[in-house]
This record gives sequence, C-alpha cells and structure tokens, in this order.
Amino acid sequence: MKAITPKYLCASIALACAGTVGAATLEERVEMLEQKAADQPAAGQAQVGNTQLSVGGFIKADTMVSKYSDGELAPGSIGRDFMVPSTIPVGGEASSEEVDFNAKQSRFWLKSKTQTDAGEIGGHIEVDFQTNGLGDERISNSYAVRLRHAYLTWDKWLFGQTWSTFFNVSALPETLDFVGAAGTVFERQQQIRYTNGGLMLAMENPSTTLYGGSGTNPYDDNAMPDLVARYNFTGDWGNVSLSAMGREIAYQDTIGGVDQDESEYGYAVSLAGKWMLGKDDVRFQANYGNAMGRYTTLNAFRAGQIEADGSIDLIDQWSAVLALRHHWNDQWRSNIALSVSEADNPDTVATTTNKTIQSAHANLIWQVAKPLSLGGEFIYADREIESGDDGDLKRLQFTAKYAF
Repeated sequence: MKAITPKYLCASIALACAGTVGAATLEERVEMLEQKAADQPAAGQAQVGNTQLSVGGFIKADTMVSKYSDGELAPGSIGRDFMVPSTIPVGGEASSEEVDFNAKQSRFWLKSKTQTDAGEIGGHIEVDFQTNGLGDERISNSYAVRLRHAYLTWDKWLFGQTWSTFFNVSALPETLDFVGAAGTVFERQQQIRYTNGGLMLAMENPSTTLYGGSGTNPYDDNAMPDLVARYNFTGDWGNVSLSAMGREIAYQDTIGGVDQDESEYGYAVSLAGKWMLGKDDVRFQANYGNAMGRYTTLNAFRAGQIEADGSIDLIDQWSAVLALRHHWNDQWRSNIALSVSEADNPDTVATTTNKTIQSAHANLIWQVAKPLSLGGEFIYADREIESGDDGDLKRLQFTAKYAF
C-alpha cells in the first residue's frame, strides 16, 4: 500500500471532493497528479506560452576595513567598493584607514528559452548597482541600476553584451572581492560570437585607451572590431582555453594644435583554465601582448603611447594569476590567489604611469546552507609607477551572501 504522505492525503481529498474516483484507482490518479506537478517548471521558473522564464540572483552585503600605506582614497572612489589597482595611492607622506559598508554588488537576472520552428532562442539580462556615481552615503544610500549582461542566443550564435570571448570566466578565482586577482583578464562588452564545439570566434566592440593624448580616453575612433579566436579543451579534469586577439588601436585628436588621425594593429594571447583536484581546484591565467590595455588589470594600463610626432607606440604587457581552492569539509572552504601584472612602458610616458601591480587574496568561506554563505578575506595589493614611487593596500573584507 502506498505510504500516506501530506501530498497523498491532500490529493485524495481533492479527488474525492471532485467525484473523480472512477475506472482508475485513487493511487493511479495521485500518481498522475504527482507526475503533472513534476512536469511543471521548478521554483523560480515560469512557463509563458512556449517560453520558459527563470529568475535568480543574490544579495551580497560587504564590510571592509582598509589601510593605505601612502595616502587617502577619496570618498566615493570606486576603489572603496572593491580593489581597483589603479586607485591605490602612491607617494604619499602618511597612511590612512577607512571603513566601508555596501550592498551594491547584489544582482538580479532573468533568463528565457523559447522553442520555435527555427530552434531554441535564449535570452539573458542581468543588472546590479555597482560602479556608478548615481548615489551617496548621506541619507538613503540609493544607487542606480547598472546593466551587466544583455544577450540572445540562437543555434551557434550569440548577439549582445556579455563576457569577452578572450576571458575564460572559469579561471577567475573565487574571492569575496568583486573582481579579485589584479592581473586577471576582465572584460564585458557587446559582441557577435560563433561557437562550434570547442571553437569560439567573435567580433567585439572596440575601444582604445592611450597615454599622451589630450585627455580624451577612451578613444572611439576604431574602424575595425576587436577580433577574438578561442579554443576550449574540456574534460572531467577541468578545462583549458587558448585565446588570441587582434585589435586596432586608433585615435583622432587635436594635439598641439595639429589634427592627428593614427592607428596601429596589435595582438594579445591568453592561456587560462581550471584544473580539478577532486573537490579542490587550481585556476590559472597567463596573458601577454602589445595591445592588451583595458582587457586586464581593470584598465590600469593603456594600450599605447601617443608620441610627439602623433604616432602610436604599442606597449608590451603581461600578467599572470594562480589560485587554489580547497574544501576543508562540506561547509568550509578557502581560496588563495596570487597575481602580478606589468607593462614595458616607453621612456616617453609620464612618471605617474603604472608600471607594476601585484595582489594576493586569502579567504575562508562558511557555507551555512545551500543559499547562504558567510566569509572573511584578507587582501594585499601593491602599485608601482614609473617614478619608482609605490603604495599598498591592506584590506579585511567580511561578506554575507544569499543566493536565490
């Protein structure tokens, strides 16, 4: 006999009241109802016609205690919300300490899948409240919504804004800090992408950042998109990707009263991935090129220098990231991430230009329940400029996160 469960009892009463007990037995009808319920969208999902919708996101509350060795970071600076290497003060005469609370990294996403005669069409839109100045801490701490992702997929194609194809997102270390390792590739932008098995080909939105111009950065004078090719190798052991990018670096400007219109073509390559060690994993990146610029280190380096004659001198740059994630048990885990990024700047750049950036993260995360995690992280980062001056950041971050 079938066990009497609350679901069984409720279904029995409903069927009896409706007078539906007939040729089929009560147990068969209950099983039919249970199967029908199983066929319905799961919690967080809805079916509208032939479109399946799902929603999700998380609420993330951060508390940060920061100490800067060489100066003070102004209120409202993005570096107060998360570690942005180019904002670390250098060459100051005194250190400073700050305490910050924020929930701007909380986010919400909506996904859709629509079945059509032409195949499945998917959509993804995601927002948060980070990296905008539309708000302050005086009274309400209100901040404007910011677009993160907005793209559609069909067959082997993707159209819209999402992570750059040059960026293997799985290689990003798990840090409580919003971005984490300073030297990581980190770029979201509009693109058209084709994927076939492990092969990915993309045309992405171009934007040029240069030293030595009139101060207008980034320049939006490109005639060619950024071109990216990537191949992914995947297995039970993890994944490794090899990416190559070709970019036009271009500008139009008036310098010294003379109109300038110049362009150069550069490249970048990246080897990145995640190697599984049972439940643990090692994540890594090695990036190099003479046109990486804004693609790494949160735009701490620009792609080139505008020389006195108006020509563009592209800048060789490299970065590396190595991280280990270790599970102490089913509820506790830790991450350690080390990173370095450096640019071989020409002698003509200003002495305030970034030369070398390093960072280290170490954290401990308690997975209280499937949707709830609490954690603490220590962050160290150092920035050196061409004059030889440097400064560092030491930060303790405490995070509570509820994913839904």
